Amino acid sequence: MASETIEAGTDAAMADHAAPLATHATTQAGHDAGHETLLGLDSYGWVGLAFLTFLIILWRVGAFRMLGNMLDAQAEKVKSDLAEAAALKAEAQAMKAQALADAAQAETDAKAIIANAQAEAKRILEQADRDAETAIARRSRLAQDRIAAEARTAEQELRARAADITVKAAQAVLSARSDSLTGLTDAAIATLDQR
Repeated sequence: MASETIEAGTDAAMADHAAPLATHATTQAGHDAGHETLLGLDSYGWVGLAFLTFLIILWRVGAFRMLGNMLDAQAEKVKSDLAEAAALKAEAQAMKAQALADAAQAETDAKAIIANAQAEAKRILEQADRDAETAIARRSRLAQDRIAAEARTAEQELRARAADITVKAAQAVLSARSDSLTGLTDAAIATLDQR
């Protein structure tokens, strides 16, 4: 019973597939019947023959050679563009390398300038210290010379005053003695006159 069911299902499936095949065969036969033939060629054959003739004419005229030449020219243009691009790339890389070298040189120069500036600043500070010490020593010497000169001047003034005072005191003493001596002298002279 099961085998009868399987056979019945198989027959039904085959019938389903056979129907489209029969329809396709009928359509193909109708299609072939709808095409006219001329010299044993249908429309597809004539289209193929016309295309082949067109290609032969193009070949004889030299269109393929022109097309090849155009493609060769385009290939040469692409090659020259690629060569130019490679040259530009090489030039850009050379410029980049030069820029890097310039940057490294600039950095080296900057370090050298900084080192020179620091050394120069140190030298200037040392020179300024020496100049300041020299100026201080010179001014101290000048101040000491002025003080010594002032001291000498003051000493001379004091000696002059002391001399003046001594002279005045001596004059006063001498003047007082001379007055008493004048009285004695006058008395001695008067005594002499009396004798």
